[in-house]
Parts: sequence; C-alpha cells; structure tokens
Amino acid sequence: MNTGAARSLWQFRDYGRPHLRVLSLGILLRIGEMLADLAQPWPLALIVDNVVGGRPLHGVSGSLLGGLDRSSSELLTAAVVASVVLAVASGLCDYLGDRVMNGAGEHMTAAIRADLFAHLQRLPLGFHDRNALGELTSRLTVDTDRIDDALVDVFSTLLPGALTVSGLLAVTVLVDWRLGLVTLASVPVVLVVISRYTRLTRAAARSRRAAEGALSGQAAEVLSGIRTVLALGGQQVHDRAFAQSNRATLAAGLRSVDIVARFTPLVEIAATVGTAALLWVGAWGVLHGTWTLGVLLVVMAYVRNMLKPLRSLSRLSLTLAQGAAAADRVAAVLSEPPSPLAPARPTAPPPTTGPPPPTRGAIELRGVDLDYGRGPVLRHASLSVRPGERVALVGANGVGKSSVIALLAGLYEPAAGTVLLDGQPLAEMPSDWLHRQLAVVPQDTFLFSGTLRENIVYGHPDATSAAIYRAAYRALVLEFSRELPQGLDTRLGDRGAGLSGGQRQRVAIARALLRDAPVVLLDEPTSDLDPDAERVVVRALCSLMEGRTVVMVTHRPALLELADRVLTVTEGRIAELPPRRERTLRGEPRPLRTPTHDRG
Repeated sequence: MNTGAARSLWQFRDYGRPHLRVLSLGILLRIGEMLADLAQPWPLALIVDNVVGGRPLHGVSGSLLGGLDRSSSELLTAAVVASVVLAVASGLCDYLGDRVMNGAGEHMTAAIRADLFAHLQRLPLGFHDRNALGELTSRLTVDTDRIDDALVDVFSTLLPGALTVSGLLAVTVLVDWRLGLVTLASVPVVLVVISRYTRLTRAAARSRRAAEGALSGQAAEVLSGIRTVLALGGQQVHDRAFAQSNRATLAAGLRSVDIVARFTPLVEIAATVGTAALLWVGAWGVLHGTWTLGVLLVVMAYVRNMLKPLRSLSRLSLTLAQGAAAADRVAAVLSEPPSPLAPARPTAPPPTTGPPPPTRGAIELRGVDLDYGRGPVLRHASLSVRPGERVALVGANGVGKSSVIALLAGLYEPAAGTVLLDGQPLAEMPSDWLHRQLAVVPQDTFLFSGTLRENIVYGHPDATSAAIYRAAYRALVLEFSRELPQGLDTRLGDRGAGLSGGQRQRVAIARALLRDAPVVLLDEPTSDLDPDAERVVVRALCSLMEGRTVVMVTHRPALLELADRVLTVTEGRIAELPPRRERTLRGEPRPLRTPTHDRG
C-alpha cells in the first residue's frame, strides 16, 4: 500500500482506538500463524536429511528430539506429527485472526457510517443545496462499503502478508546468508512493480468513484422526479443522459480492471525470476556440498510461501485504492462544519445548565443579508414582530419571502446581520431548546414512511396518546383518519402517497400543535389547495395560531385576513403596507373574510 492510500485510511485512525486490545490480539494471532508457517518446512528437512539421508541430529533438532530413539521410524513419525500439528496451529491462528481483526474492521466501518449519517443531518441546508441527493447517498453507502473492504483487507491480507514476507525473508537469511542474499535480490524488482502500479490503480479508483457518484446522483434525481418524467414523457431524454454517464463509469471501471490484469502477472514474473535464480544457486551448492538438500528444500519452501502473499498483495492494490478514494470522499463530508443550530448527537454529554424558559416570541431581523451563491436574495432586511403578533409577508415570486421563514427557522445563516429571538441571536441559543420554540408548516409537507401517528409525533416522540389525539382532533386529522383502514395507525406510502395535499398539510399542522411552540412559521401553507381543502386547512390553522407569534408567507385572502400586519418583500427588503382601510381607498383589493374561520 503506497503512502497516499495509507494517509487516506489513516484519517480514520481514531475509530480504531476503542478496538486496540482486539487488534493487538489479532496481531499476536498473526504472529503465531507466521511462526507456525516458518516451522512447517523443517519436518520435511528432517525427513530428507536425517531419515532418508542418515545424517545425525544436531542443533535445534538434536535438542528437541534428543529424548527419542534415533531410529528412522520414530524420526519419521515425529516429523509427520510435527507437520500436522504445525498445519493445525497455522490454520487455527489464521481463522481466529480473521475473526478478530475483520470483526474490528466491521465495527470501525459501522461507526464511520453512523457518524457520517449523523453529520449529514447536521450540515447546513446550503451544503445540501450544493450536493445532489444521490451523490450523498452514494458516499453514505457505497463509499463506506469500500472503506469496509479496504479495512478488512488491511487486517486479513496486508498485515498477514507483510508479516509473512518479512518473516520468511529474515529466516531465509538466518538459515543461510548466501541463499538469503539471492532471495533478497529479487525483492527490489517486486517492490518497484508494486509501487508503480499502486499509483496507477489509485488514480483509476478516484476516477471510477467520481463517475459512480455522478451516476448515482443522476439516477436518484430522475427517480425522485418520476411523476414529472411519466407525466411529460421524458424517459428518452434521461435514457440518453444516463447512457452517457454509464459509459463514463464503464470506461473508468475497465481502466481499473486493465491495470490490475497487467499488474498481477508482472509481480508473479518478477517473483518467478528470483525463484529460478535461487533454484540454480541452491542446486549448485547442494552438488558441491555447500549446504544440504534439506536446507535447500526449506529455503525453496519459504520462497514458494512468499509467492502467495505477494499475489494477494498485488491483487489488494485495487481494493485499497478504491478504499482510499472512498475515504477521501467521506472525510471531505466529515470535515464540513455543522450548522451551529443543529442539535447535538444523543451521545453528547448533557448541558451543565438547564435550558432557558420558553420564549416570549419576540422576533427581529437586523440588517440581514442572505446569498445562496447565485446573487443576494435579502439585502439589509429588517423585521420586528411583537410577542403574540401575526405578521403576513407578501410580494412577487423570488423576492425572498420564503428566505425570511428559512432564516427564522434556522435553516440558513445570514451572510450579514443578525436574527434574534427575545433579543438574543439564534446562533447563541441551545439548539435543542430553540427547535422546541419553533413550529414550521411548509408549503409542501414531507411525510416519512411509517404510520400516520408516527408522522404526527415526528419531532416529539415522547408525546402521550392523549396529546396525540388532541393534536389530531384540533388539526382536523381525525376527520379523514377515521376513514382509513387502521385510523392513525395506517401505514402511509412513500412521501405520504395516498393522502391529498390538504390532508398532508393537516398532518403538518398536527405536528406543530403537538410541539406547542410559542412561534409558528407558515410558508404558503394553502397555496396548492383547492377552495374546499383550503377552508378545512385554514380552520386548522386558526387553532394553531391561537395565542402564538405567527410569521406567514401567503397571498391567500383567507390567511391575510388573520394577520395583524401585512408586510411586503421587495428587492430583498421588507416594508410595511399601509393600513387596510387606506389600501382599500387606493383601490387595492382587500382580503375578504370567508367562512373558513368558522371553527364549528
């Protein structure tokens, strides 16, 4: 593994700290496997030199077998038994080492995946605006899987292979330094080949992951908008675009395959040349009595045993390169600073001081600028809302009305200026407390897969059944849930499929009622509804607004009639409209009071 790949994976070293004991045990097991492998050729040397050749025992063999009868049959039996015991010991250490070290790799990957998912949820909305959903999903699933493959291969192939090759080379030199030097002569050639092709593999893996990420993002975008695709017949357009991205992904994959296909034979050829040289020198030495045939067989066994890990290490380059590329992509996301208004992880220590008391609901924007990266949306915008006041924002499309709601909800941070609640900047408030003070009803309510009840309690999972029932009743959810097969326990389709727009909005209102927040933010909650659905939703909204500070974006007369003040957003600034009577005298349309406010 080259230094670049090692550096990429080393970024996640902290995830290995909780598993240091397990990893240490795994390394000890690998050392045990290596020692058993180093000892395995010696019973064969004993048979060749001492049983068949009749040479007397000496050295380590003489010390270990000194208590045995020196007859050929006993030495042969001892050598065979030793060979079986060493093979069993090697296999057992190999099995336990794989279980222990690969298990640690799986735990590390699971922790990386959990942290990445949690971090993605806490990144500012601007980050998600800049990155495709499919691309982020690919990093969460495919990239963490590639890191998992790399970590598992590091523990199951790289470390054992490196230990085996190093141990075999060292013992070969100790057995006979002349044979050891011949063996070592081929190592630089193998290392040069491995280093060269590992760099090529890493570059190819980076291109492949980038192409795969783009392909995933494109597929996720099309499938998310499948209703539009089906309605407008855009399949052929997306077929062509997907085919182009798919060809780029295929080309990157074939490039990686070609590099690996060339890499492995070159490593084996280099190793085979070294083996042939060793065989020639070794046979010459046996013929001239420099060393015994048993010693040559031991050294040849060591060299043959080195070929297997060398092949594995050569094939490992692609997995490690892909894992390193994936590690860089995951690390890039984890390095993004989270939103200061995002709640802490559940594992974080509890705050030492209690949360502030509930907000009075005084809202203020002081000289706020907001820019999504495509030019300024709000310019020095200022707004002041008194506790319990209902303020409506009107204006042309794209002037920044919804941006005001997004700022108040903490979804974006202003480029300049300050957003305050009860005179305190939002960024300085405890995030968990802040989210309990705000209830948001968006224009398009997102419902998660699950039951109707689970969607109502979203954001307030510890709510009692009585509280859930009251919220559903006041939001008029019970009016349609009684007609569902299991009532509030009916499972919804993807994104709430099967419910009408008005019904989904009532679920959002029930969520807000259950939260019982002092501040309510409404972003065109009735814009896409027909008159009948709007009347029902406005009835529910009247219940939600009662006794709360309300900021709403709307052009609907039924909601404007509920506002204490109507402000207009123009060219990124907020200005107050004249009183209703003055607007009417000027000929401007006056919102009509409609039966939508009837609570009966």
